[in-house]
Amino acid sequence: MITPREHVLGRIADHLVGLGRPLRVAVDGITASGKTTLARELTALVAARGRSAAHLSMDGFHHPRAIRHRQGRDSADGYYLDAYDFSSFSRLVLEPLGPGGDRRYRSRIIDLRSDVAVDEPPVPAPDDLVLVVDGSFLQRELEWDEVVFVDTPFAVARDRGTRRDTELLGGPEQAGHAFDQRYHAASRRYLDEVGPAERASVVVGNEDVARPVLRRIGGRADAVVNLFSYGTLQAPSVQIEHFGRTLVGKEDVLPGHRQDWVTITDPAVVEVSGTDRHPIVRRTGDAADAVAGTMLEVTTAELAAADVYEVDDYRRALVRLGSGEVAWVYLQA
Repeated sequence: MITPREHVLGRIADHLVGLGRPLRVAVDGITASGKTTLARELTALVAARGRSAAHLSMDGFHHPRAIRHRQGRDSADGYYLDAYDFSSFSRLVLEPLGPGGDRRYRSRIIDLRSDVAVDEPPVPAPDDLVLVVDGSFLQRELEWDEVVFVDTPFAVARDRGTRRDTELLGGPEQAGHAFDQRYHAASRRYLDEVGPAERASVVVGNEDVARPVLRRIGGRADAVVNLFSYGTLQAPSVQIEHFGRTLVGKEDVLPGHRQDWVTITDPAVVEVSGTDRHPIVRRTGDAADAVAGTMLEVTTAELAAADVYEVDDYRRALVRLGSGEVAWVYLQA
């Protein structure tokens, strides 16, 4: 049975699979928020959906110690301003994978543990690559196709980080001091100056790693996106239950697809919709096939709520409707 974490991260993977090629994805957040673990899991879920995927850590793009510690080992400003070589990362990774790039990128320029520069050959990127990169301060200077912000309270992240880094930093007291004076002080500056959660296209609450919360998906906090519904999401009662309002929509059709039916076993979904028999759509590619429905305008928080509502028989994909509008739709998984 799929776990709550797999369900939420699977929805993010569905979202990424439906977007451009290649795709440059940041996994951002405060220090010890759970970025690396989430990035690795997300990369595996994207690959499981049939798209090329790779994970890269900003650990391989640190400045040498002489630069990143030049303001002092405990300096928050030093960590914020001097830790990462963003210029090299942009030139060697983001630009090659961007429009007009040669699709040959570097996976690292330094071995962090030994503090030795490395000059490895570029990695050729498949046309459909989703590159998932985890690190801190990723929206300060860099431009991405998608950003997943891992939203974890400071107290929770501090506890995780000090336990993780106790041996590395010389004991629990020293680790706690490093987080208070350097890592999280820099993270607070980042949140204040950049507002990374508001700018991110996906926000996931990671306080409870077993039960993460999908808070937003599909764009920034003020974005509005199209969602085509052919089933229960058209019902005002379902909309009010999950979105707190009735949605603005207009009739449309989805060409090249055919509707079938699926039996829902999730009691919460059955209770809200009033039935265990839900329509489901699959792509046929036949121009004679079409599914009627409604194109709804939703916020990115409401798209996240729809992702949580839909069971795993459905996967969200980006389609072009009969009207010419582009919209998200839940298709047969």
